[in-house]
Amino acid sequence: MEPHTSISKIDRCSGLSEKEFYNTYVKPSLPVVITDRAEWITLEKFTPVYFKSNYNHLKRTVDGKTYPLSEIIELCTSSTTENKAPYPNIYNVGRDFPEFMDDIPEMLYGKSNRLRSRLLPNFIAKRTNQQEIFFGGKGCSFPTLHIDYLGVHTQLTQIIGDKDFILYPPNQTPYLYPDKDRLTHSPVDIHNPDYDKFPLFKKAVSVKTTLKPGETLFIPAGWWHTTYIHNFNLTYAIDHVNSFNWNLFMYETYLAAKKNHPKLAWTIKFYKVIMGRIFNLKEFLFN
Repeated sequence: MEPHTSISKIDRCSGLSEKEFYNTYVKPSLPVVITDRAEWITLEKFTPVYFKSNYNHLKRTVDGKTYPLSEIIELCTSSTTENKAPYPNIYNVGRDFPEFMDDIPEMLYGKSNRLRSRLLPNFIAKRTNQQEIFFGGKGCSFPTLHIDYLGVHTQLTQIIGDKDFILYPPNQTPYLYPDKDRLTHSPVDIHNPDYDKFPLFKKAVSVKTTLKPGETLFIPAGWWHTTYIHNFNLTYAIDHVNSFNWNLFMYETYLAAKKNHPKLAWTIKFYKVIMGRIFNLKEFLFN
């Protein structure tokens, strides 16, 4: 999956068919902003008032302190660059907001999202955070420059507020000093880089876009990214695996299993081949 390395901006598109989306952006591994596929964000339930009224029983621990959802929202609302809200505040849609599952239509990057198929064994599928909602506030940014776990594609839809996404293509990896223990994370603070410690980062070239409400960003598998938030923020994210990144996803899953559950790792190789063939046949016959 070699991306184009010469892009200086991320395209913003509307009216793309799924075939055009796949051929123009997924196959060449290019990010893109889709501007016309998120009408659902106007529903009343995607508002701070609705969340505070119906889900205050939900609690999250950030940096060692536990907050109810209403406090998270208040802190994000009042956040400033000098006094930032805790971040990231991540909620699993299926577990925390199951009623939302039918309200958010899926944007396909191929013929299916294999993570959501009942054909994929749960012990493989559950290793990804398939659908999440992020609350954030002014001045917050994701803690690390990172690649999303297990080689998944990522789709992010902005519901409230503006959020900067700063991306680096896979060919920039040598300049980003991947952590030896977590190869998908970089220790470089891109907002305030230490060039004495990370001199090669001077060569890194990023591409940036600002996502506004109703816009959806596709981040291809293997792209480094982080964020910066300008105001009270609500973002939806979903992971995606299709025929294009299936082998990468299963290889990364195998490496994780080999490290943590070596006796089960061999089954991942088996599933990669067998399930890959089954998915390919199913997608050929029914799409």
